[in-house]
Amino acid sequence: MSETLYALLAPVGQLSGNGQLRETVLERRKRKGDDVPFWYLSPELVEKFELPGQDVEAVVAAESTSINWLKLRFGGESCTAQLDVNQLHEHAKALPPGPINRDIGVVGSN
Repeated sequence: MSETLYALLAPVGQLSGNGQLRETVLERRKRKGDDVPFWYLSPELVEKFELPGQDVEAVVAAESTSINWLKLRFGGESCTAQLDVNQLHEHAKALPPGPINRDIGVVGSN
């Protein structure tokens, strides 16, 4: 069942790199249930669902306000797309990746 949905696309890591998107998705699912129409698409899923761009990640939602808020927070480009909601539920249930932890300790301080 295809529907017109809202998408936010950005280069890989721009949306998910610091872990805040993961927290956002977890909080939304906690408040609205696991079937909330809000999905994270890895670069492979962006390609599978034929969204524009290469080496990009995306968030897809039924509500434009969700995408507008994420765009203000993370940047990226928004658009609408005709997507199969059943396919999204089947393939895009995974959470965005966790934050990349970097070692910022001082090495060899003498």
